[in-house]
Amino acid sequence: MLDSSSKLPPDSLLQGSFLFQFGNFDECLSVNGPVNSENKPRFTGKYCRVQLGFSTKDETDEKSKMIFAKMKLAYDKITKGNNYRDFNGFKNILVPQSGLIPNTTIPAQWAVCAPSSCNAEGVKQVADFNLKQFFSVLGLNIDTAVIENSCHYEDDGKQDLDTGSWAFIILILALTVFMAYATICDYIWPEGQDLHVVVQSFSLRTNLRNLFTLPKTVVPGQLACLHGIRVVSTWWIILLHCYMINSFLPHINAYSHMWSMAPIYSGALGVDTFFFMSGLLTVYVILLDQKKGRSFNVFKYILFRYLRITLPLAMVVFYLSTLHRRVGATPTWDLFIEPATQNCADYWWVTLLYFTNFFNTIETTCVSQGWYLMVDMQLAVLAPIVIFPLLKWPKIGLGLIGVLTLGSMAVSFGLTYVYNLQWTMSIVIQNEATGNFFELIYGNPAARAVPYLCGMALAYVLANKITYKLPKWGVVLEWILNSAGCLAIIYTILIIYDRNFVYDNLDAAFYSALHRLGWASGLSWVVWACVNGYGGPVNSILSWKYFIPLSKLSFCAYLVHMDLMNYHVALMRTNTYFSNFEIIFEFFGNLIMMIPLTLWLYLAVDAPCQSIIRAAFGKTNRFVAPTVKGDQNNNKKEEKVEKVKEDNDEAEPTGEKKAEELQEIVHKDSDEAGPTEENKAEELQEIDREDNDETEAIEEKNEEELQDIMHGDSDEASPTEEEKAEELKEIDREDNDETDIIDEENDEELHEIKSH
Repeated sequence: MLDSSSKLPPDSLLQGSFLFQFGNFDECLSVNGPVNSENKPRFTGKYCRVQLGFSTKDETDEKSKMIFAKMKLAYDKITKGNNYRDFNGFKNILVPQSGLIPNTTIPAQWAVCAPSSCNAEGVKQVADFNLKQFFSVLGLNIDTAVIENSCHYEDDGKQDLDTGSWAFIILILALTVFMAYATICDYIWPEGQDLHVVVQSFSLRTNLRNLFTLPKTVVPGQLACLHGIRVVSTWWIILLHCYMINSFLPHINAYSHMWSMAPIYSGALGVDTFFFMSGLLTVYVILLDQKKGRSFNVFKYILFRYLRITLPLAMVVFYLSTLHRRVGATPTWDLFIEPATQNCADYWWVTLLYFTNFFNTIETTCVSQGWYLMVDMQLAVLAPIVIFPLLKWPKIGLGLIGVLTLGSMAVSFGLTYVYNLQWTMSIVIQNEATGNFFELIYGNPAARAVPYLCGMALAYVLANKITYKLPKWGVVLEWILNSAGCLAIIYTILIIYDRNFVYDNLDAAFYSALHRLGWASGLSWVVWACVNGYGGPVNSILSWKYFIPLSKLSFCAYLVHMDLMNYHVALMRTNTYFSNFEIIFEFFGNLIMMIPLTLWLYLAVDAPCQSIIRAAFGKTNRFVAPTVKGDQNNNKKEEKVEKVKEDNDEAEPTGEKKAEELQEIVHKDSDEAGPTEENKAEELQEIDREDNDETEAIEEKNEEELQDIMHGDSDEASPTEEEKAEELKEIDREDNDETDIIDEENDEELHEIKSH
């Protein structure tokens, strides 16, 4: 037991490695005491962490004070001024002493291995006995406090499955079996007969086909760039969380701040990007529906959104509140795993009602990254305040957006100034702060509404096709200015990480109020430029069709990634070395390990629930039909659509090209002898039929592409069967403008040939 406990002196005592000494967790649990009459050990090894407390034997002992002062400097260097007790995982840590320096504590934790028969007081006696020998040499008395939640021993019952855990396992098995059944039915179901929507919704064949079917073309005017923006923002947030989690780990070194770290320090802008897209798609879909004669039903809008988001979230909450805490045991299990699982078990209903950010945030937070869903849902519920005026009185609606944007900026400015909060979410907390930044700013919808409102304003511009013809030099200049502005917002945060930085609440207030508006404005230009043909290579990258499957999976990836990373760091047995390479390496490892969890959640919960909810609301499901091998007509259609893609590369109307082709054929035929006139007429009619086929392909592509974009966000709204028919008629009337020219020219040429 002594061998598996923390021993003294540790390496680099004055460099901070003393903060966490984990001993040997597995060796401690493998200890067996003398056997009893039943040939079973009377006790086993019991691993616990203890909080170190110090006091001096002599109040005038300058040597002890000097040593403690150097340890405190090392602690500050490692933790960058963070107080671990401010974070959820450390909220119950005991601090048994005030320290040798007035009002100063060092939350150092060491390991002790004691008999499993010992209670907390017995473990404390063992720890004090083990440690007092060394600290007495330094003139320090040791006074430990046992962290009881950290204690583990064999057969302690912590990993035994309870009723809730078995219920979750049964649910997982039931969903998996039903997916297999639905997939078999999908394969053997007779052609021409519709499979029941519930069965087809769970079919792996259907869902995988819907997930991985890629468009043949990217039609100009669509919002395809949002797929790339969503995927890149998701990766950005995951990378930020990798750094954040590792910044709280016990390290043997202190990492330095470099200019290249600015995108990580500004990673919260990735969340603002999601707020921007949410506001954009919410209003964009509703405005398109209005143009097609559909009314806005606020009750259906809120209920549809709630069900769409909540069902996958509920599955994650169910897992966290039951099975998650029982899948392992490690030295830091109580820091990274148990707090969230206990919160989920006690306050799952607060999460599913979306108000953890207003109800004892630290105590009720279940899914740590779920705060975004709380704020986004609250903004979506309040969105009709803007939507109704925007539908009936557009100028008033746009004016209201401007007023609310200024109001949100004023909230950020005022709270930051009054409570001396940091500039933005960072790993450095100002000592001057008198309030909790997360509760006052980060999880406050009134302070986070700016990008959401900017997205709503852009939706009005895009839905009404408000555009301007820009010269090439103007486009280049705008991209340069926009890129410079966005980079300035990202890299300005480096100011607060300078060693000579002096905090000023006025500076912090201005940055807090303005940086989200600047970022949302930059995003607005990117989206508008890509939609209106000014995106160039940026649009080519963001609209890359292989982003579409990743975009559909982004919500499920967002739900599972944090708990996967917490599980990974909880397995740690020793102090770690912090470096950028280690974090980047871990980031890519997390992306790979997330794949099976993300896919299962999407295929078993997210995709089926989407289809069933859509059917319940009378909306059509976009099930992609399987490709029949050897289908000549299908192959011919694909070739025609591919040709349309080539024609659309320069945004040139297909009808104009076909008209030119028709003229060439007519001129060529006019040079031939009279006996071929009937053949000419037939050929012209065939070309006309091909024109109509390709036009129909474009119409179908327009509809599918827009639905896919809307499907990637929770604010989707799909038409009913009757509305679908009206929409197709509207699209047909719009897209047939270019084919009308062809038809008129065809009729004229046919008339001339017949007359001749």
